[in-house]
Amino acid sequence: MPDARWDRPAVLIGLVVVAHLGLAVSSTTASMHTGGDNAAYLALANSLAVDGAYLEVWHPGSPPHTKYPPLYPGILALLILLGAKSWGAFKALSVVFTGLATAFCFLWVKRIHGPRPAALAALLFGIAPAVVYSAQWILSDPLFLACTFGALWLLTPQSGSTGGLTARDLVPGLALVVAAYFSRSAGLPLVVAAASWLALGRRWKYLGAFAAAFLALALPWHLRSGGEYVSEFWMINPYAPDLGTAGPADMVRRAVENLSEYTLDYLPAGLTGTSGTLAAMIGMVLVAAVLMGWYRRARRGPGVVEIFFVLYAGLILLWPQVWSGDRFALPLFPVALLYAGETAALGAGRVLRRPGWAMAVLAAVLFVLPAGYAWSGDIAPANRCRARVITLGPMGCYGTSVREFHAMALWARDGLPDGSVVFSRKPRIFYAFSGHPSITYPFTEDGQSLLVQADSLGVDYLVVGNWDTSGSAYVNPVLVAHPGRFCVVAQLELPGGAPISLLAITPPPPEDVDDAEGRVGTEVALATCLGDSPAPSAATVASMRVPILDPS
Repeated sequence: MPDARWDRPAVLIGLVVVAHLGLAVSSTTASMHTGGDNAAYLALANSLAVDGAYLEVWHPGSPPHTKYPPLYPGILALLILLGAKSWGAFKALSVVFTGLATAFCFLWVKRIHGPRPAALAALLFGIAPAVVYSAQWILSDPLFLACTFGALWLLTPQSGSTGGLTARDLVPGLALVVAAYFSRSAGLPLVVAAASWLALGRRWKYLGAFAAAFLALALPWHLRSGGEYVSEFWMINPYAPDLGTAGPADMVRRAVENLSEYTLDYLPAGLTGTSGTLAAMIGMVLVAAVLMGWYRRARRGPGVVEIFFVLYAGLILLWPQVWSGDRFALPLFPVALLYAGETAALGAGRVLRRPGWAMAVLAAVLFVLPAGYAWSGDIAPANRCRARVITLGPMGCYGTSVREFHAMALWARDGLPDGSVVFSRKPRIFYAFSGHPSITYPFTEDGQSLLVQADSLGVDYLVVGNWDTSGSAYVNPVLVAHPGRFCVVAQLELPGGAPISLLAITPPPPEDVDDAEGRVGTEVALATCLGDSPAPSAATVASMRVPILDPS
């Protein structure tokens, strides 16, 4: 009779993956994220699928894209070629990748400690609120996690030495390292960790082959991208370039502030869903246990994991605070759980007769119960959101300003002439719904910059909405100072919201005369230039298909 015990590895890995998928699926919706990255990935994927080129089709002139590595958009492009057209189809892929990441987490820890500790570590990772949340969006993080943990699994010897690894482990493991880098540029620490580990183990043949393969792929991409992320890394704020480059004192301050945020908030909140004082207390104890666990392992001879932990942690501590968050700590979650678990087990083994049960109870109290509570609180909002998405479309779960922007972009799809270029607050989202190229208006209080850029780039229209305060800060002063350069093409106002307008940018007058030199105030009446198209309406936004993938 076959062994039917509950703690067989195949049963345990199935249980933890099912637990993750259950939480992820039950708390997700078909809603679209308000960040532009989701729309950008689909636009890049469509460019690959339709034109066979990696272009920023949302930008005027469709320049080559140089920021996001191409692996994730390439996978999305395959889905497009297979017929995927809805937001939900692409979001489902993220759930698949986080499920794979959970499975790889189990397999990795199993090589070190066996199936039961592996099940506990994988469960705590799979139900972590930040992991469950990451499964809900069209982002490269789930793929990056799957590649990273798959590489750590295959490059971790079961015996604690390199002697147990063969080409069957090393070749696919190193291939996943390269895949992690081409999923997210933050995979570079894993590349350096793998190369360093091969060098320390004197595996020169594998190191040479790995370096040659990686450089053959990475150098062309680096030459194409020009190190865009590297240049942004050194900025005080990548979203406010005018603030300049960070100096040594800025980098020290950045590291200290990031360390505090990750210790007291991002790491404990991402793993447990708690916040405030409780999260800070858990975070301090957790980080202390993690550092002790890392030290004990590194002292015996660092493996890929130990090197990767230092390099990746150093990276997220040194990069700009505006990039920081639990999303970027996700690759460290299983590593932190492993190190902290080893430290706790060592202490429990010295004072308790049955340390295994003590570890299980501790994990339940600190992680499982809080994460379960956080998940239960997401169910009702998720159900409400599903109902709103059905009637209001993929932006239906958000406030009126976001839904107005969505409706205006859909109206512009047929309401504006082909070849139109639009200033908007969220250009990639605007493009995803309208199909018209769009760029962000200048974030500067210099009133001339918007018009100078419009004239030089051929921008024809401007969306003035209430997505955030940037419109009132950077657009309204231009309208007040130069009312003759704009006219109203379309307007929409949903109940309970402020109106959103789509304005045409008209050519400058024959004579270079400022018709509002020295004008003061914040209100201005603009002329109308309404076309023949029906006025925009929120009644047409319920389709869950991605408009740029579904021309019908």
